[in-house]
Amino acid sequence: MFTPSNFLLIGIASALGAWSRWIIGYLFSYAFPGLPYGTLAVNLLGGFLMGVSIAYFQTLTAVNEELKIIINIGFLGGLTTFSAFTADLFHLFDKDQHMTAILLMFGHVFGALILAFLGWQFFNLLLK
Repeated sequence: MFTPSNFLLIGIASALGAWSRWIIGYLFSYAFPGLPYGTLAVNLLGGFLMGVSIAYFQTLTAVNEELKIIINIGFLGGLTTFSAFTADLFHLFDKDQHMTAILLMFGHVFGALILAFLGWQFFNLLLK
């Protein structure tokens, strides 16, 4: 539901996600200079956390839609980034690093899907 409070809470959660993305990217730039592994890390983490979130909300008999929107659209939307992923790949292709670009592309897409499934499984294991 679109309410002023949801609008504000999604904005705050998005900012927290974006700040988290920036910090993770900053840390990865020191560990792996010249390679865009920070973007990969946040997209994989986001996939895992989305899986946990999906599993969590599936367990509830009454889902708090506001909380679901704040987490999934706000925080995880701010954390993960398709635009940075696209820019990273473009720059790698532009520098003739085709194999690295292709491997990162598969890592983002399939890695996030696999980690979403693992996050979902992880949460369900916690319930047992």
